[in-house]
Amino acid sequence: MAEKKGVGHAYNVDFLNVVFAASSLFLFLSVIWMVWDDYDRDWKSTQRRFGQLEMQVTQANLQQAGRSVDRSKLTQLQAQEAAARKNVETNQKKVDELQNKLKDADNRLYRATTDYQAMKATYDQDRYDFEATRVAGSTSAARKGQIVGDEERRLTELNLAKEKAEADKAELQRQLGQYTGQVAAVQKQIDDLTAEQTRLGKRLEVIAPSVKDYFRNAPLLDFMAPTFKVQQIILPNVVDDVNFIRVPKMDRCQTCHLAIDKKGYEKYPQPFTTHPDLATYLGSSSPHPLDRIGCTVCHEGMGQSVSFRDAAHMPSNEKQKEDWEKKYHWEEPHLWDYPMLPVKMTEASCAKCHKQQVYVPKADRINIAYATFERGGCYACHKTRGFENVRKPGPILTKIDSKLSPDWVKTWIRNPRAVKPTTWMPRFFYNSNNSSPEDGARNEVEIDAIAAYLFANADKHDFAVKSPPRGDAKNGEQIVKGIGCQGCHVVGEGSRVDVGPRRTFGQPLENIGNKTSYEWIYNWVRDPKHYSPATYMPNLRLTDSQVADVATFLVGLKGPAGDAAKAAPDPKVADDVLLDYLKNVMPFEDAKAQMAKMTPGQKQMDLGQRAIGRYGCFSCHDIKGFEQAQSIGTDLSEEGSKLVTRLDFAFVTDIPHTSKTAWFRTKLHDPRIFDKGRVLQPLEKLRMPNFDFTDEEVDRLLTAIMSFQREIQPPAAMPVRSARSDNIIVGRTLVHRRNCVGCHIIEGDGGDYLKLVADSSLGPPLLTPEGARVQPDWLYAFIRGPITIRPWLSVRMPTFGLDDQNVNTVLNYFGSISNSIGPFQSHELIKTASNTEGTGKQMFELLQCQKCHVLGTIPKDQPTNTLAPDLRMASERLQPDWILQWMKSPLAILPGTRMPAYWPDYPKSFYPQLGGNAEAQIRAIRDHVLTFRGGPSPKVSGAKNANNN
Repeated sequence: MAEKKGVGHAYNVDFLNVVFAASSLFLFLSVIWMVWDDYDRDWKSTQRRFGQLEMQVTQANLQQAGRSVDRSKLTQLQAQEAAARKNVETNQKKVDELQNKLKDADNRLYRATTDYQAMKATYDQDRYDFEATRVAGSTSAARKGQIVGDEERRLTELNLAKEKAEADKAELQRQLGQYTGQVAAVQKQIDDLTAEQTRLGKRLEVIAPSVKDYFRNAPLLDFMAPTFKVQQIILPNVVDDVNFIRVPKMDRCQTCHLAIDKKGYEKYPQPFTTHPDLATYLGSSSPHPLDRIGCTVCHEGMGQSVSFRDAAHMPSNEKQKEDWEKKYHWEEPHLWDYPMLPVKMTEASCAKCHKQQVYVPKADRINIAYATFERGGCYACHKTRGFENVRKPGPILTKIDSKLSPDWVKTWIRNPRAVKPTTWMPRFFYNSNNSSPEDGARNEVEIDAIAAYLFANADKHDFAVKSPPRGDAKNGEQIVKGIGCQGCHVVGEGSRVDVGPRRTFGQPLENIGNKTSYEWIYNWVRDPKHYSPATYMPNLRLTDSQVADVATFLVGLKGPAGDAAKAAPDPKVADDVLLDYLKNVMPFEDAKAQMAKMTPGQKQMDLGQRAIGRYGCFSCHDIKGFEQAQSIGTDLSEEGSKLVTRLDFAFVTDIPHTSKTAWFRTKLHDPRIFDKGRVLQPLEKLRMPNFDFTDEEVDRLLTAIMSFQREIQPPAAMPVRSARSDNIIVGRTLVHRRNCVGCHIIEGDGGDYLKLVADSSLGPPLLTPEGARVQPDWLYAFIRGPITIRPWLSVRMPTFGLDDQNVNTVLNYFGSISNSIGPFQSHELIKTASNTEGTGKQMFELLQCQKCHVLGTIPKDQPTNTLAPDLRMASERLQPDWILQWMKSPLAILPGTRMPAYWPDYPKSFYPQLGGNAEAQIRAIRDHVLTFRGGPSPKVSGAKNANNN
């Protein structure tokens, strides 16, 4: 059949009609599909589901609000309202008359006010004109002055008329109120009683679905005013660094997380749950309100996205990961450089604003992360902003020969945790890249050379007490476990992760008997600074007999001997290893020539020095010859901001190459795993040691590493600084780096030692209110020379030997957290004719204060857990105003205290003295207590004797 072509056309018209029809149909279906796909977007479905949930929650809250109303009171008020309305109806004629008169009075007042304001404007204008004319000396000043005088008289008349109209209206309102006032008063009480019901009822009306909302959200119509829309926050003071340009941060997270800042959704799953602790995070009155902080500044992720996958969510565990893969087709984020942090690592972002702070309130994970980072000594090899001036984490090795033996040192270096399982000292040898049989001989010659160098370069140390006497080990154990040593040291009572970084602040005491001599232990306990002047180990002010008891107990703590050498010393291997080091820094022939000039002893010293330099032993320990050596590790100050493309995954294929947290985690578990499969010379291999971190410790360190970020946020986004905030930051650093929190609870943190005490009242005291509680000069003297405040306790405050700068840092810190810094004040007792002094003594005896509070002599018939400090110290020690607050509400200051609350109904009192006035009674007792004298004092007069306790 011939093709049907039009005249002058070279194509088949019927065929083209089919093509056009098919194209039109395809285009029509594509438009329908596009419209539907937009209508059915995930975030819109989420908002539809939240609308239903919000209805359910609001209805449930409305029912609960109804049940919580006092029905008997409501019935009573309704009856009163009905009676009041009946009274109005009875006098309706009079009420109507008064309302009409009130309306007329309103009109008169309006006219009077308008006339007065118009006259006032004219008067002000003419008066200014008169004043200007008079100053200019014009002849018309007299005429204008007369006009102003007339206007002033008229203004006075109008003001009187306005005041009369106001008084007439007030009188009519008073008369009307006699009939209708009761109705309004009762109605207000009913409204107050049912306010929550009314609010929820109005909210239900707003969120209830309607036909209008259906059309507003319908396809093709939802561009006008939909109820389903992207919720967006733009934070001008918080920025994102995008391709070298800093732009205001934009968050759309609330598009799905609609209840994130709303109370009442705490029990519902994501994305409808309420954010934890709204008083601290996201609440409008919190320090981190949603409209100023947003979401991704803390959680990371792509805030501009409204898609689950594109927002770069990160699962918290493997189970959640599997669930997301099935439900959302989730995959490891690789399209955004900074994917969301897992929930347990979110506090890493606190450091973006709370810069270089070792403690952030209500951020327990980042606090323990930094403590673990410090305890592991990571900052010693890796320079890290905020950790620049921290002491070296390891003991000095400049006097090693007076403390250790060469054989023990070799065993220790070979595998520290085989000797002390809770140590933070890492393992440099026999790791994943140097544990083959051929590596054994090399490892042993390096270990031997390091030990030889340390002992050859040790300074002579003379013990203060030579050949000290032995003591009683059993008594020594009681002292160690009772005096507070376990606040910083473990004695084999748990794993490193279980006891935590605070109780491993000092060296583990387990197996110390195999480590050192009795003579060294005795002298160290007696005076730590004699051996190491810079040590943080305090002086416990023990007697020589007690020191001997402690040393005898400690020297008896023995355990495993450690790992034996894996290969015998081989001089040839030692020469080969030294040659490797030398040819790495000079030509091969020069290296051989230099070695030829050395004696065997010189070779070993040179190899030891080079091995110490390679492994960075000097970073943690003071070692002679390495005083100016620099850290060997990568700077971690901005490691959390590092792009994943800058990390070398080498041939490790069992972790995603798009995740830097996976890289960090793998590195921390096995620091040398990325040498796997590579062909490397010994000195080319990775050298980071293995700390044998547990999964929990790795999580902590990951949190710390992810907190080390580039500083991109502008000053406007930072917390406002003040002298008080600076005092708090510096003080927190000191009390954490001196491990005061190992024993004491400060700002809700610390107090690990209290877990070892049977009764917390017999342990170190809470120090949060210390600035308000004690006088600054007393606290200064006490820190410099502690005295015994509760002599019935075994635990004692040691002498830390802080200098004036550090002591004043502590004083300013305690004063700042108590908000009690101010001018020094003296409290003067005033005797009055009311005989309050005698009343104070009478009430002191009535309340039996001396039954618990010691006055010199410790009661023998009283349990120690009920005893309280000697009140003879009060006048010198306690702040007079704090004593008042303490007696009013002891539980508010110290939760769990045994101090009774004698005035629970303050300002009312159970007691008749001073007219039953609780405030006067409390002041009388306080003033009586402040008359006591003769208690122990840390000040100059008593410090010398106190320090000998």
